Amino acid sequence: MLLQSQTAPSRFREPNKWAASRPISPVLLKVFSRSEMMKSPLMKGLLLVLFLIPVNLFGWTNGELLIWMDADRGQALKASGANKFENDFGLKVTIEAPEKITDSFPIAAQMAKGPDIVIWAHDKIGEWADAGLIAPVEISEEFGSRFFPKAWQAVLHNERIWGYPIALETVTLIYNKKLLDGSPPTQLSDLVSLNEKIKKEHPGATTILWDYNNSYYTWGILASAGAYVFAKNGSNYDLKNMGVGNRGAVEGLSKIIALIDAGVLPKSVSYSAVEDLMGQGKVAMIVSGPWAWSNLIKNGIDFAVAPIPGMDENVGRPFVGVTVAYLNRSSPNQDLIKEFMERYALTEEGVTAMYHAKPTGVPALISIYEKLAKDNPLLRQLNAAVEYGQVMPNIPEMGRFFSSVSGALQIATQGRASAQAALQEAEANMRPD
Repeated sequence: MLLQSQTAPSRFREPNKWAASRPISPVLLKVFSRSEMMKSPLMKGLLLVLFLIPVNLFGWTNGELLIWMDADRGQALKASGANKFENDFGLKVTIEAPEKITDSFPIAAQMAKGPDIVIWAHDKIGEWADAGLIAPVEISEEFGSRFFPKAWQAVLHNERIWGYPIALETVTLIYNKKLLDGSPPTQLSDLVSLNEKIKKEHPGATTILWDYNNSYYTWGILASAGAYVFAKNGSNYDLKNMGVGNRGAVEGLSKIIALIDAGVLPKSVSYSAVEDLMGQGKVAMIVSGPWAWSNLIKNGIDFAVAPIPGMDENVGRPFVGVTVAYLNRSSPNQDLIKEFMERYALTEEGVTAMYHAKPTGVPALISIYEKLAKDNPLLRQLNAAVEYGQVMPNIPEMGRFFSSVSGALQIATQGRASAQAALQEAEANMRPD
């Protein structure tokens, strides 16, 4: 989920006066209008959602902080930075892990309610910023320099910063050191000969698996050959300039199809099968992320991590995702949020505690990464893959990208269309209406 120009702010800002005067969106005004209330399906659905969400999720208290995040890291942050903040200021910090955060938060925020801070992946930046749900962040140059540049790239939208980065992650080549003797492959073209070697040395073992019809896992291969989602336009994206169906994308997908035809890859595979077989020690290599590590460790698999193989002498360039702390724009506690995030959460104690509770990414703070990486080769290997990766665009249009390209991958790998035809159709489906 990480670089902008800023001026150093004062330690505290004046309380946010925006919330009281913020207009409700025209869409919600229509939804809540008396004439539409009884006949609008949207109103009925919204009311149902409101009843299903606990009432306490919609309230905050001026001078106290409410944070929504995952339970594992939430408990760690509570025991470290949050408790220290409470002791220093005498102010309560409540951390909750509600279900369906990305559904609940926009509803609550539109009503000027909800948590002060939401911790989630960076893919909601564009949507929530454009909807007026989150507040931009002002940081000093010195504070910004403590983080990996890619971390700030992920939260940059319309030339402003829209959150505090916490950790970076990407997909990698995870390999079983017992089945792969030597260096992992860097090129997709190496896999045919490597497959013959592994089959000879380890009969019954599968050389490589990944959910190749899932665009999230496969995109890094296509990107290594020159594919791109949207061209950059400053800190934004040119939605009319797409590279999903260009020559590099077609070459990358054609190479994957050739691996299927050669028997290196199976005719079909699911992610659950990939993880299960790797955990049983039956696969030499998979393409997955750090979320797969815990299962392998539990099963006693001796594994290592490397960048995914690519094309044209380039290693794979997968998407990089960033975990971000978003600031509810309606919160009356903007000064407290800034103090908490910069001096209590994003500190050595806070970030280290969150990492140990859920070690699924590279800490965005450089000093903490360097300290943890000294005795952690997996973390160093993951960071190398992150450096090769590309920050995933943080705009709502990525939803159409994932559905269109995943559909194209499935059609092409099943032989129902050529790689070129499938990807060009996907690109056409992504174009603005």
